[in-house]
Amino acid sequence: MHILSSHNRSEFLSVPQLIRFEYAHGRDGFEPTLLIKGSTLLLKYTVLGARMQLAFTVCDGRLLCALKVCDDGEDGSILWSVVEHEEELNGIRSLARREPLVAFLFNELAVNVSWNDLYTIGALDRLSTMADSAALGQVNHSAIKVKVSPLLDRFHRHVQDDGGWWVLEMGGRSDWKTVHNHFITSGASSGLIDLFDSDEGKHQEQLGVWLTGNLQPLGVQHSPQVSKGTGTRELTNEFGSVLIESKTLSVLARKQLPERAKLKRNLSAHISKAFAQLRGAIRALKSGAPVTSTKGNKLLVEREYSVHAIVLIPDLELVNDRSAYGIKFIQDFMSATGGFAHLLDVAELLRSVQAAEIIAMRGKTATPR
Repeated sequence: MHILSSHNRSEFLSVPQLIRFEYAHGRDGFEPTLLIKGSTLLLKYTVLGARMQLAFTVCDGRLLCALKVCDDGEDGSILWSVVEHEEELNGIRSLARREPLVAFLFNELAVNVSWNDLYTIGALDRLSTMADSAALGQVNHSAIKVKVSPLLDRFHRHVQDDGGWWVLEMGGRSDWKTVHNHFITSGASSGLIDLFDSDEGKHQEQLGVWLTGNLQPLGVQHSPQVSKGTGTRELTNEFGSVLIESKTLSVLARKQLPERAKLKRNLSAHISKAFAQLRGAIRALKSGAPVTSTKGNKLLVEREYSVHAIVLIPDLELVNDRSAYGIKFIQDFMSATGGFAHLLDVAELLRSVQAAEIIAMRGKTATPR
């Protein structure tokens, strides 16, 4: 397991996906360390052996690192960062010396969920020179992004013959080691975050419980039951209820890595079904149907105020037509149920929780609820 430094943890909680190098103390002393932060869906492609490319280039005197994870055939997601700290350069210099590289995977909650030793294929003679000439210090990402974007686009389109990118092949390993993370909510319930859990739906639900459990003591119930057997999760408070219907996609159980287009088609039907289930759950609440825990204990649920209905999916990038869930959809949902409709992935749910906590911290009367 890798424990993030304070500045890396702060960044990993504020940026959806990125990579960082470290020169961290490992099993046999200090070693070049690659930290990868991405969506759970992207991490699943990684641990299943998706091809990866690690690349370096210089932009305005700054060293730029990029990692391509081929999660859509030969195409893929690119995670990148601009080197800012000396320990990053030390990690890159040690990689150039052919010291063994270790990688750690972090999910949306900046939790280390897996690790592995990686092997790079390619010449490294230029890498030390690039590291030695790179400037350090905090970078203005808004300013440098204008120049970085064309470089990343060339990398994405496999244009590497102009000498700009120094590309190393790596990845393709499917023997990643799991890191088990146990959490305890404010309501004294416990849960396990396991990237390799064969019940992929349960894994996503546990991420949601971990996040929302901080908002209200005793307020989060996993899989509450109503008379019609709805499988939603809900966060209740004195100003209304929040119903979360989690819909995930099976990736680990597939014999080969699925293309993104297929996942998008699969998810579309899941979203429609989830909102239909939430409509039914709201009707059940309004009708006064009893709500119980999985153990049969009766739960107190606020039924008078408007309900916030959330469909939680693995990645918003998989939504083919986001306009289908725009203002018109929200208005129709509200007209039919009196509640508010939300479509979020785990990263956006994290943003919502963070915003609630910031507002409560800055205000005098508001609470995170």
